Amino acid sequence: MNSILFKPAIIGTLKIKNRFIRSATMEGMSTPEGMPTPMLDNLYCKLAQGQVGLIVTSGAVIEAYPYFPQGLSFPLAIDTDDKIDAWQDTIDAVHASGAKIAMQLTSLGRQDMPEWRGEPPIAPSAVPVNETGVVPRQMTIKDIEIVVEKFAQCCCRVKKAGFDAVQLHGAHGNLINNFMSPYTNQRTDEYGGSIENRARFTTQIIKRTRELVGPDYPLMLKMNFDDFIEGGLKCDDAVKIAKAIVQAGIDCIEVSGGTYSESKEHISVKGIKKQRDESYFKDYAKALKQEISIPVVLVGGNRTFDVMEQIVGQGIADFVSMSRPFIREPELIQRWQEGNLEKAQCISCNQCFDKWIFNPLRCYAIACDNDAAIG
Repeated sequence: MNSILFKPAIIGTLKIKNRFIRSATMEGMSTPEGMPTPMLDNLYCKLAQGQVGLIVTSGAVIEAYPYFPQGLSFPLAIDTDDKIDAWQDTIDAVHASGAKIAMQLTSLGRQDMPEWRGEPPIAPSAVPVNETGVVPRQMTIKDIEIVVEKFAQCCCRVKKAGFDAVQLHGAHGNLINNFMSPYTNQRTDEYGGSIENRARFTTQIIKRTRELVGPDYPLMLKMNFDDFIEGGLKCDDAVKIAKAIVQAGIDCIEVSGGTYSESKEHISVKGIKKQRDESYFKDYAKALKQEISIPVVLVGGNRTFDVMEQIVGQGIADFVSMSRPFIREPELIQRWQEGNLEKAQCISCNQCFDKWIFNPLRCYAIACDNDAAIG
């Protein structure tokens, strides 16, 4: 099909065969140690065979939980060197189908669970979490230096494992977002206050990572451009922070918004039925694209081929990413490539996100059979 959505594009040194990215999605399919299972391998293979250009894994934690409870879905982890070799078969299988794969890295910051950690969560400032009432511990300068190094070392492991790129999770109320947002960052030292200071934690991670992985390994960032809370990060400041991050050496930014703790409903909007409801972060992507030269990825409610074609064709974003549609239809891009351009079948009910903590990822809006369920 002769569409810009099927034309290749570059992120850093990484050539991707089309403009479709599977956005990081919690799968709940890892071992207790945070390594891939056959179920997770199968999921990534389906996405690759379905012609997704770049697959981004769920967020892999930079340090393991010592008290993670049985019965919940384990997160991925890349916190130790013994996890590096576990990914080789998965990555080889994805590459065999012509797709690329990146690992997302995360630290939950103030939204972390004290009972899993055995101690209070860490954050730039001791701002209570509305949803739980948990008060995080304000990080010391030494704490910040330690976490910066952990992120960088995990990025190095991602490269050694054979992933094509790494994405830092700087959205949805996680630790990197905590430093960017004036709502959660009330520090008065060099990590708080000004745009430059609130960007410093992220730029230090990027600069230290570059020392370890070199100048050519693709580094990506998922970033909030609106926290959707009073006193939180807004688009104007986010664009300025993004410009500082680009100067530090990031290769690509995925535009998102909302936090799990205060504005969860804005992360994955329910009931997307009309085209005007789709691509709900596009104005933020447009504002960012006007100010930076690296590729911009737009996530959030992408459902209709024509809408996404206009977004990329008009230069609002360079790539479009999806999460929920690929849960229901891992073969979606192949269907479009073959000429069936009906919109994604996902009805945006969010049952998949509401239930993943207890069950492996799947679509609950269709019959659970071998063709419809993932895994």
